[in-house]
Amino acid sequence: MTRKMNKRGDVPVTILVLGVVAVCIMAILSFYISLINVKEGFDVGAVKEAALVKDQAELYEGLGYNQQEINEILGIIDDGDERYYFIKYRGISVKYNLPR
Repeated sequence: MTRKMNKRGDVPVTILVLGVVAVCIMAILSFYISLINVKEGFDVGAVKEAALVKDQAELYEGLGYNQQEINEILGIIDDGDERYYFIKYRGISVKYNLPR
């Protein structure tokens, strides 16, 4: 038994399938390029530096320094509402909040 093919219906379905495949390929390519860029630019050095500053502040507190002296030594900014430290590492600038 032979089937009649509807050539008018085959063209839109083919275009739809090719469009979906093209969008999927572009999405995968976009994720791959983003992954490469993130791996090159991301480093845990800034996080390590923030932990080091926090540990140093706790050490100075244990040694009997007051908050103002610790802020001057470590470059901590205290504006009354919050206490923070700016970390600049390989082009990344992060504001790290410290506990009071």
